[in-house]
Amino acid sequence: MKKLLLVISFFCYVYQLNAQGIKGTIKDEKGEALPFASIFVKEVGSGTSSNLDGFYEYRLNPGTYQVTYQFLGYATQIKTVKVANGFEVVNLQMQPQVVNLPTFVLEANAEDPSYTIMRKAIAKAEYHLIQNDNYSAEVYMKGTGQVTKVPWLLKKTFEKEGIDTSQVFTSESVSEIYFERPNTFKEKVISVRTSGQDSDNANPNAYINSSFYLPKVVNAVSPLSPRAFSYYKFKYEGSFKERGYEINKIRVTPRSKGDDLFEGVIYIRENFWNIHSLDLKTSLMGFEIRIEQILAPIKDEIWMPVTQKFEFSGSIFGLAGRYDYLASVSNYQVTENKDLNPDIILIDEKIEQAPEEIEINKVESTADSTSQIFNTEQAVSRKQLRKMMKEYDKEEREDTEEQDVVSDYSFKIDSLATKKDSIYWASRRPIPLTQKEIIGYKKEDSTYFAEKAKAEADSSKSRNGVKFKPGQILTGSNYALGKRLRFNFPGLLPQVRFNTVEGWNLDFTGTLSWRDDTTARLRISPFVRYGFASNQVYGKVESVFGIGQREDRGTFRIQGGHYIEQFNPLSIDPFINSIYTLFSEKNFMRLYERDYANISFAKRYRYNYTFSTKLEWANRSELFNNTAYRLVDNENRVYKPNRPVNNEDFAGGFQNSASLISRVSLEVKPWLKFRRYNGRLIPLEDSSPSIRLTYRRGFDEVLGSDVNFDHLELGLKTSARLGVRARIDIDAEAGTFFNNPTLLFPDFKHFPGNRLTFAPLNVTGGYRMLDYYKYSTADNYLSVFTHVRFRKLLFTQLPMLRLSGLKENLFVNYLNTGTSDNYMEVGYTIDNIFRFFRLEFVQSFQDFKPKDFGVRIGVASIFSFN
Repeated sequence: MKKLLLVISFFCYVYQLNAQGIKGTIKDEKGEALPFASIFVKEVGSGTSSNLDGFYEYRLNPGTYQVTYQFLGYATQIKTVKVANGFEVVNLQMQPQVVNLPTFVLEANAEDPSYTIMRKAIAKAEYHLIQNDNYSAEVYMKGTGQVTKVPWLLKKTFEKEGIDTSQVFTSESVSEIYFERPNTFKEKVISVRTSGQDSDNANPNAYINSSFYLPKVVNAVSPLSPRAFSYYKFKYEGSFKERGYEINKIRVTPRSKGDDLFEGVIYIRENFWNIHSLDLKTSLMGFEIRIEQILAPIKDEIWMPVTQKFEFSGSIFGLAGRYDYLASVSNYQVTENKDLNPDIILIDEKIEQAPEEIEINKVESTADSTSQIFNTEQAVSRKQLRKMMKEYDKEEREDTEEQDVVSDYSFKIDSLATKKDSIYWASRRPIPLTQKEIIGYKKEDSTYFAEKAKAEADSSKSRNGVKFKPGQILTGSNYALGKRLRFNFPGLLPQVRFNTVEGWNLDFTGTLSWRDDTTARLRISPFVRYGFASNQVYGKVESVFGIGQREDRGTFRIQGGHYIEQFNPLSIDPFINSIYTLFSEKNFMRLYERDYANISFAKRYRYNYTFSTKLEWANRSELFNNTAYRLVDNENRVYKPNRPVNNEDFAGGFQNSASLISRVSLEVKPWLKFRRYNGRLIPLEDSSPSIRLTYRRGFDEVLGSDVNFDHLELGLKTSARLGVRARIDIDAEAGTFFNNPTLLFPDFKHFPGNRLTFAPLNVTGGYRMLDYYKYSTADNYLSVFTHVRFRKLLFTQLPMLRLSGLKENLFVNYLNTGTSDNYMEVGYTIDNIFRFFRLEFVQSFQDFKPKDFGVRIGVASIFSFN
């Protein structure tokens, strides 16, 4: 190992002797280092940045170059540098930017000059988005992370792992990126290095794809969004000259501070209304994110980001840390959009009038007029420009084959990306490492190779199949039985449960799965269950065969056996029921026995349409309690019978019966949008409502069936934004039984009730205080869940609470059946407590009269499961 390091060091030294370029240190007026200052070389269209110590180094071929040095808040310096042999040392001391603030004589109620600047910049934002037909570039990104505070509960754990607050974790990557209008983005990571860990899933340019010309930047509202004035206040703080242009400094302030809004400074170039640079911060769930960007003219009037800095900081449960990313973008190759005129004159019709000699174009919605209008030298108003952009966008969308695909992103990692040595990084790294980062690499690398060898040995064992060990009966394991065949056994520990029908029960299950080299998959899963109190053994087998890509997959499913089931499989989790039964003597679960067989088929068509059908025969039998065992004896409480209490089932319980029931369902998402990632379509679920139509038919006197009914149900699920203040989620369904129905309790429509202290995982997925089976029905019904997430409501009017990530929500749940008496729940939620929990306060009503009050605890709604 020592010999290898000596060889690498020797080659690095030789490389340095043969290299040439510029290097130096950048400091402020007090002589302190300026970290992440931008260095841009005009002749090569690329550059670098200084490191945390203010040091920079950039390799160039011999020649004369014009080098621009920039740092936000400091005056730009342009130097002409001649590079011969070796490195030319250019040290700089930068001075604070002097901003000229003209004296304005403002009348009463006159608006700040920033508003006309921002109106023009916003009007032209989409114009700047389409300036390039395509471009390619190279991105070097360095991430540096550090744990800044460790809670005392975790100190020993962190010490064992060798982690302390002085240690720096560093990752570096070099990527090639390519963009083509309207939405194609390709990225290839050609090299990546982290502090002692392989990073096969590295995606160092997640933020590079976005743009502040878009309405949203990583879910935060951009100051250049068409709706920016609803979210932000602006203030003009003066201007300065740079490269012969006037640069306006605009202060951006949220109208109400909180998540998903930016605060800081944005610089806009006068007359061209493009972004010069920006320094903005936002927060997400209590974590602070700061973004700095410096743009430079790459080609004519096309300005692109050359340096981007992202800072992430925050804490959770006392563990604090920060991670900084610095991206240096170079080697731009740009193909400009010839339809656009870079000298287009834009006026703000709110305060300006066009000179008499300039005729403002009247926009006509014709395909032939659009390119002519863009190339006009006459002035256009903001309104006219919007019309022009709308017409241009319409023309482009008509020429697009997949209009519902909003982005097409491909990401690849070169097979040799993690194999690059120190010589390679010495030649490609545009930003020198700091001493801390060098130490961090050495510390991690000292244990890395040993750990990697062990991991590869373990991986080899896994590929060749794991040998059986007795302990795996409890813990489970995954076994490779060949190239395409695997067997998974989850173990017994997660499968031990308790209920009053079976007492303690064990589930034995496993899954044998096979897949070919294309899209066909087969899965066979046997289930065996034994109840100690009932002394009964149950078993079933499920076989699933799927074929096709995920977006167009067809699935056949066959299942059958002798098993025990809940009347409503979604009513209560078996593990939670075990806890409540053993410790509180509240046995909420209701079970029945069935011998059954079913076959089903489901076909998805590009996520927009899902068709499914199912046919099932079953022989159902009633079950009874077989144990009174409990861990905690509550004197005033006894177990309830295993018989659902229901207002419509007047016979009480249900008779043993047979049934033959078919079901056909169609789900439609008519306006669904997609993003494509590596060729795979990923639906944007909130982009379209989901409409579901389901029909069930019970057949009488066929294979001994005792049921005869028709059941039709219509469901709607949607989500929408209520302006700037809130977001609403609705999940509703209405149904009816018709044709003189004859059905038994297992065939009723059951609703997701809840008698637990815990709230449903999905905020529109269930009632909070409804009895599990009391209002199950064989009649007409309407069920509606409505949930509204507010940006600020009561406590969140306080900026301190909003910035901590706290949220407030309201919800209303409604149920109407023949016996429910207009059951309704109204609730208030304090959400995202410690970024993980939510607390709900619920009042129920019947016939609009107060009934019960309760408090429910759940996971934060951002983890809501649909």
